[in-house]
Amino acid sequence: MKKYIHWSFILYSFVVFIYISFNDYKYLESGYHIIDNNKLKEQSIMIDNKVIKYYNYNDYVLISENSTNIELEDFRKFVRKFNNIIVAEFSDFGYLFDKYKIYLDEQELMKIRYAHYIKPKEIDKYNLIQIVQRFWRAYNERRINIFYIPNHSKRNKIIDAIKERMPNYNEKIPLIKAPTINISILSVLMISIYILTISPIISILYILLYVFLNSWSYVFIAIVFSFVSWIKWKKHTNILKAVFLNIIYGILVYSTGYTYLYIYKISVIRGVKLLLVTLPFVLFLVQIKNFKLRKKDIILSSIFLGTIAIYYLLRSGNFGFSTMFERNIRDFLEKTLIARPRFKELIAYLFVFIKPPSNFFEIFWNIGQSIIFVSILDTFLHIQTPIYLGVLRTINAFIIVYIIYILGGILWKKKSK
Repeated sequence: MKKYIHWSFILYSFVVFIYISFNDYKYLESGYHIIDNNKLKEQSIMIDNKVIKYYNYNDYVLISENSTNIELEDFRKFVRKFNNIIVAEFSDFGYLFDKYKIYLDEQELMKIRYAHYIKPKEIDKYNLIQIVQRFWRAYNERRINIFYIPNHSKRNKIIDAIKERMPNYNEKIPLIKAPTINISILSVLMISIYILTISPIISILYILLYVFLNSWSYVFIAIVFSFVSWIKWKKHTNILKAVFLNIIYGILVYSTGYTYLYIYKISVIRGVKLLLVTLPFVLFLVQIKNFKLRKKDIILSSIFLGTIAIYYLLRSGNFGFSTMFERNIRDFLEKTLIARPRFKELIAYLFVFIKPPSNFFEIFWNIGQSIIFVSILDTFLHIQTPIYLGVLRTINAFIIVYIIYILGGILWKKKSK
């Protein structure tokens, strides 16, 4: 029975992948729209003796840099007065909205959508290629098909370059739709049946979380899958099968959140960083008991791991820092491979293909290997990113490291001879 459930689980994930990919294709086919600044009409409204400024644009209202004085309750009242609201992503108010949206109900959130925005000082900072790549990323990776470019001496050049890179420009703002088939519930049932064969208690707990604490349920099941895939990997030690299984798990987790609010980044999944640290941390605790170490060894290794963990978390967040050199590498990889592999995944694969220098280092090697599993699952928790990009990103990471490993082995043999 387990075998039939397992293969049904895999077959269902393929069907889901095809369905979602087709929807992604239809979204891209509808094109993108660049806001005409000449048609923006600055307006204001009084809410609780506070003047709130916004722009009128056709049948929409746009909130951007001119609305930083809005507090949560002010914004809720503002939302009740309008039906079609555009929030400029990465504007000053865009950052406020990221904090506010977790407190808004579904009816309020359904009125809102994003436009990708670049600040004038960022236009001065980046070159034309980097700016265009940023808009390409917003459209292709975050399903944002409205672009808002402020008045600037480079504005026309930017628009021309965007249209040259992405030819499917739309004179009108494209409509965004909810999925025609509600696959999220079906996927939850499929996952719960699969987990039932492993642990009935976890299966029941997952369903309860999905119903009552929905935004936390995705990370919960991703953490469960990270442990399941880790145990299977240690039994069979076939990295190709392990990666394939994690892609299957990732597709199913992704499909449970395939709803309007998550697809268009209007609502957020909670606790993503828990996924990134839970398996590595548990492995550290379990393994450290098996070593008879001096207190000095434990303290030094804890400091070492703690430093890496802090850096790992800082680089994994939405506001992680990166140098201009790294940005250029990312842009190059995106243009070359379409889906850029994650750097932490590329590094983590080294712990699979290279043996540890001693038994003690197996602790760090196992933790390094575990990052592959949590990183793949984390990729599929970004439901605003088209699913085919998540799969391609994972495959690209594996292929790149495997090619490096093969070439490295050939060079090592030649050097040894």
